[in-house]
Formats: sequence, structure tokens, C-alpha cells
Amino acid sequence: MRVAFTTTFDAQDIHNWSGTPYYMSRAFMLEGVDINYIGPLARKLPPFFKAKQIWNKYVSNQRESPRFNTIAAKYYSKQVNDHLQTMTIDAIISPLVNPIAYLDCDKPIILWTDSVYAALVGFYPDFAYHSANSIKQGNKITEACLERCTLAIFSSEWAANSAIELYGADRKKVKVVPFGANIESSPTFEQVRYLIKQRAKDKIKLLFLAKSWERKGGDMVFAVAKELHDAGHPVELNIIGHTPKMDTILPFVNCLGFQSKQTPEGRAKIAELLSQSHFLILPSRAEAYGIAFCEANAYGLPCLTSYTGGISTIVKDNMNGMTFALHAPVSAYCDYIVNLMQNRSQYEALALSAYHEYNTRLNWKTATRQVKTMIEAIYQ
Repeated sequence: MRVAFTTTFDAQDIHNWSGTPYYMSRAFMLEGVDINYIGPLARKLPPFFKAKQIWNKYVSNQRESPRFNTIAAKYYSKQVNDHLQTMTIDAIISPLVNPIAYLDCDKPIILWTDSVYAALVGFYPDFAYHSANSIKQGNKITEACLERCTLAIFSSEWAANSAIELYGADRKKVKVVPFGANIESSPTFEQVRYLIKQRAKDKIKLLFLAKSWERKGGDMVFAVAKELHDAGHPVELNIIGHTPKMDTILPFVNCLGFQSKQTPEGRAKIAELLSQSHFLILPSRAEAYGIAFCEANAYGLPCLTSYTGGISTIVKDNMNGMTFALHAPVSAYCDYIVNLMQNRSQYEALALSAYHEYNTRLNWKTATRQVKTMIEAIYQ
């Protein structure tokens, strides 16, 4: 199978979109799919766009988004179409709406993404101040894409339902296939079982792994760690990806900064903490998916998070972690943690179950194999 894989940015750069297009396309290759990359693409905006952007921000504090602009989207699709003229392919896959929204071709167009525009407006902070014009155009682009694509595959039930309920997407073309963990390799079952047994028994080790401190619930993480500490439980909180401002330096908090997956040192540090921690804790305020949960499960690391967005597709209560209500008190997290730490066999069973969830459904091999089968079915 030959596939055109298109993104507005360079999909072969692991830093783009948390590495998801990089790992997604590589997994397709390992399944025998011949990937032809299209991207990065040039952006073309309407005349005086920048002036309008500045004016809107000054007058109404609203954002005119260059990402959700129909002229830009049409130019992206034109570039993709030009590239396709020189290719022999069986299908087009994109993890983004923009490059395929206005694409006209005789091959199946496959969207495989984590959300739709309308579901993000008023949900993600970055979308809170979009102008009425940007919202209108964002919805137009999304509608055009959902109409054109042969399959609209989403990483969660939340995103799939959003496409159906907010845009009237055809239920027959809407599918759910969770994304996998963005890691180079994962431990074996025997290795994970050993790692779980080796985790500290005299200290609770929590891991926060995210770039966005506010959106990922960093304040709640601090509060949980502090309450555990104040209650007399030895605790260690390791923070990767964001260094928060602290009024006082807490001895049980380690801020390790950004760790790049592109360097051996960065990958090794992340793997070390995923191996040694007891819980990944990300009480997200807004989350379309959450690749970090898949990565944690690859190491048998249970996840503590919020019941919001697409998270519940990944984290199943008492199978690979626990989801809490958005406004759950700090004590709810603490009670859950302490109960498991005092029942070691129960904790170890949960950790092994987390690895099972990764191994059976939260990895790229399983995911791309499912999507490949769906594409093959189009031709049958």
C-alpha cells in the first residue's frame, strides 16, 4: 500500500505536535505501508491579514487565527494536490484538517486526528479568544474536511461524538482508533514486572510530564503532593516539561525542565522516571487526548487524571489509573494514592493492568494496523 502522508509542518520532525505524526507515519512504515511525505507546506493568508489581526487584538482582545483561515486551507490543499500529480498512491492520510479540507482527488482521503474545531472553542485556552470570523472559518474548514474525507478517524469517543453532534458527520465514516505511545521502544512484560517490584516502598513518587502547567492541572499536582507531605507521607514529585514559579522551594519537588525525546539523554531521563514513579499525575483542565498516558502505561505506570475531553478513552478507572471529576477535592487524589500504597499487591495488579492496556490497544502498532485494515476494506 502506498500512502501520501500530509501535514502543514515537517512530520519527520519529532518535536512537531508532540511527535504524533512522526510516530504515526513510522508505525505505518513498519506495517509495510510505503509513506510519501507531503509537507511542510507554505502558508498563504489574505491581504492585510496581519493588520486585521493587530486591530482585532487591540479593539476587542480577540484573535484572528491564521491556522483557521479558509484561504490558507485552500492553499494548503492546492499544494497537496500539486504533489499528488507526481505520485502513485492508494490513499491520503492526514492527522490535520487543514491540508485536506479542500482537496479534490479520486483516492480515499483519511483524517485521523484528536478533535474537531468546535469542540476546542471554549475548551482549550488557546481557542478562548478566537474572533467570530475565525470561528466561522474554523467551522467551515472542518465541515469541508468531514464532507470530503472517506474516513474520519478520531483518537477518542469524545472527539468522534463531537464530529457527529457538532457537524452532523456521517456516522458510517466516523471511527475511533486511539493513538499510541510516542516512544522509540517499550519494555517487555518481564521487564515491566521487574520495574514495578523495584519501585520504592518507603516513598510515594509522583510524576508530572507536560509542557502546559495550567491546562494540565499543575496547581492540583502541587496541592496533592503537599497534602501527602503534610500528612506525614514521604513523597517525591518530579516535574518534566515545565518549571513552575514557586513562592517557596519545597524539598520534595524536583523541577527537571524540558527533556527532549530527540536526544539519548532526554529519552533516558524520561524512561527512568516512567520506570521509577508510582503514578503519572496530570489532572488536566482540558485535554483532547493525552499521549503521555499511553507512554506511562508502556512502563506499567498508572495514571491519575481528570474526566474531561478524550481522556476516558485512554484511562479506564481501576484498569490503568483513575479519572476524577474536574472539581474533585485534593483529598480524593490523596485518598486513592494512599489506599493503593498501603495495599501493595493491589497497586502492583493495577500497574500490570496498565501495561496490558498499553500492549493491547495504546500502542502505534495496534493502531496503525487497525487503520490499514480500514483502508484496505475501502477497496474490497
